Amino acid sequence: MTSDSAIQEAEAAIARLATPPMIEDPYPLYSAIRRVNRVYESATLGAYAITGYKEVNAAARMANMKNGVRAATTQRADWQEHESLRLFLRALVNLDAPEHSAMREVASSVFTPNAIKQMRKSIEALAHRFVDDLAERAKSGEPVDLVPTVASPFPVSVICEMLGVPDNQGMLFYKLANDWTRVWGGGNYSDADLAQADTSVVELRGYFSELFEARRAERRDDLISALIDQHEAGRLDDEDLMALATFLFISGFETTTNLISTGIHTLLEFPDQLARWRGNPDITASAVEELLRHGTPISGTVRLTAEPIQLGGQEIPAGKMLFLMTAGANRDPEQFPDPDRLDLTRNDGGHVSFGGGAHYCLGANLARMEAQVILPLIINRFSTIEVAGTPEWRTAIGLHGFEHLPLVLSE
Repeated sequence: MTSDSAIQEAEAAIARLATPPMIEDPYPLYSAIRRVNRVYESATLGAYAITGYKEVNAAARMANMKNGVRAATTQRADWQEHESLRLFLRALVNLDAPEHSAMREVASSVFTPNAIKQMRKSIEALAHRFVDDLAERAKSGEPVDLVPTVASPFPVSVICEMLGVPDNQGMLFYKLANDWTRVWGGGNYSDADLAQADTSVVELRGYFSELFEARRAERRDDLISALIDQHEAGRLDDEDLMALATFLFISGFETTTNLISTGIHTLLEFPDQLARWRGNPDITASAVEELLRHGTPISGTVRLTAEPIQLGGQEIPAGKMLFLMTAGANRDPEQFPDPDRLDLTRNDGGHVSFGGGAHYCLGANLARMEAQVILPLIINRFSTIEVAGTPEWRTAIGLHGFEHLPLVLSE
C-alpha cells in the first residue's frame, strides 16, 4: 500500500512540473510520481501522469485519443480572440483525425526523407560555417554563448534553406516563433506572454504571406513552393497553408536547438563519455540517440481519452487528460538500467523523445542528421570546453534546453 507521504510527494512533484518556470533537473520529480504509480491519477490535476516507458509508448500510439493541448486551449472562453491561439490550433501537432491525417499526408509529401537526405551537404557546410564562427569568437579567451552562436542559428538556417526563407530573415522569424511557442503548452503562460505571442504571430503571418506571394509569382526548389502547389491543387485552404508553413518552420529547429545545447552540457558532465566519443567517431549515431534520451528536448505531450482505455493495468474513462511525460519515461529504470548515467553506446531500446504513432515528430530525421553533424564538429574542434559562469535554462514548460550557455573554448 502506498504511503500518504509518497502520495503527497507525487502530488507536489506534479504541481511543480505544471508550474512555470521549467525546472533545471526535473528527473527526481518524475521518479517521485513513478514510485506511486507509473499511471498515476492526480487529485491535484484531475488527470493522469504517465511516467512509465512502456505506458507512454503505448499511449502515444493509441488511435482512440484526442489532442489534449488542443482540448485545454479551447477551454479558454476567449481563445478565438487571440491570433496566436487560433493559428496554434490549426498547427499539425494539434489536429485530430480526420483533419490530422489529411494535413499529415500533405506535410509528408513535401517534408520527405529524400528532401532531408538531399540536405546533407548543405547541413555540413552550414555546420562548418557556424563552428568556424564559434572558433573565431573563442580566440579572445572570453566566454562565448553557444545558444545564439550555434545552437539556435544553425538549425534555423537549415530549415530556412529547406523552406525558402531568406537567410537574413531567419533569426527574425526565430524570435517571433519563440514568442509564439510560449503559449504552446495549453496553459501556464502569463497575460504578457499571450499578448506578445499575438503580436508576434501577426508579424510572422505577414512575412509568410509575402513569401507565399513571391512563390506564386515564381516557383523555386523549396518547401514553400511545394506547399503553394498543394494549395493551388485544393489540398490546403488559406489558413491551412499558413498553419503548416509556420509549423514546419518551428518543427525544423525547436528540438535541435535544445539538443545541441543540452548535448554539449551533458557531455561536459560526463567527461568519460566525451572522451569516448572523441576517440571513436563510429558511435555518433548511438551517441545522439543517447543524448536525446538522457536530455529529452521536449519533455512531454498531452492526450485526451476519446473512449475508455486500458493502460498500465488500469481502466481510464473517456474524457480524461493524460500527461505523457516522455522525459520521465526516458529515465524509467525498468527500461533503461542506471537511467541517470550517460552511456553513448547504450542499447536498451529506443527512447520516446520524438513521440509515437500518428503524431510521431515530422522533423525527427532532420534533427538527428543535424546533431550527428554539428556535435562531433564541436567536440573535436575544441580540445577544451568549459562552462563559464551560470548557464540560463529555458523557462517555458515542456521545453528542456538553455537560453544561454556561456563556454570557454580553446582549440
